[in-house]
Amino acid sequence: MLLIPSYAKINLALSVLGRRDDGFHDIDSVAVTIDWHDLVGISLAAAGTTAIRLRVTGAAQHVPSGPDNLAARAAAAVAVQAGPLSVDLWLDKRIPSRAGLGGGSADAAAVLSGMARILRDGIDGRDAPDAAALAKIAAALGSDVPLLLAGGAQRVRGRGEKLTALAGPSMHLAVAIAAASETAAAYAASRAADRGGADRIATVAEALDGGRRPDEQHLGSALEAPAGRANHQLRDRLGALRDAVPEVGWHLTGSGGAAFAIARDRADALRLAASAGAAGFVARACRTVVPAPPAETPAR
Repeated sequence: MLLIPSYAKINLALSVLGRRDDGFHDIDSVAVTIDWHDLVGISLAAAGTTAIRLRVTGAAQHVPSGPDNLAARAAAAVAVQAGPLSVDLWLDKRIPSRAGLGGGSADAAAVLSGMARILRDGIDGRDAPDAAALAKIAAALGSDVPLLLAGGAQRVRGRGEKLTALAGPSMHLAVAIAAASETAAAYAASRAADRGGADRIATVAEALDGGRRPDEQHLGSALEAPAGRANHQLRDRLGALRDAVPEVGWHLTGSGGAAFAIARDRADALRLAASAGAAGFVARACRTVVPAPPAETPAR
């Protein structure tokens, strides 16, 4: 079984530009992958008919364990391209769900890259999807999947499928879960006054690409106010987090419910996470990460 860490993401800054004709919203965002991750296991074999078996362990509350799981859907999409496959998936969930950290999308991205890796190694004449095919599948699966398939620091536009890689300095952060949040509800509660702000995103992208930490004033999500209107518990808990650990700026990631604070170094990130934990929040110190390229030979 091939084992892959599936890294969460943080939206350092996000603006909503407007609603599209297809019902989605155009966004402009700068996002980074962080070292809070699930673990994804994948085994493949050639088959006459595709069969996908999924086992979910760990922090699996609210995580579907059937064909609706995004990782299972990713596996099914690869099998459509490669030919019938027998697929065993194991998700060990560690990323909190409904936190705006992209855990489900990260799992799907890991399945896409992992299955392609195994297929490249050779399975009974099955062809591995190339990078363009994987990107197309990722975009069809969900708005965060292309970002998490690419990994690292990215400027994200469109509905999430348009990526521009950024150099991005290594950064330490404290991440705290304010409350569960629903992305669809946050977008539904957005108003015209919440939209715009691409200049702020461009400033953050320029800083990262130049190897600099972005200024605090440019960070944060334009979905914070709509998410708070849709979920008063999220609004109140985010305020409580800021009151409990007031020496840094806490910024909502995407539609929440996780918030992050940029730390000076690992020791500072650990201290901030401990302070948030003492105030009753699930929190941990994190670091930005660029996923390592896969090894040549997958484990079986």
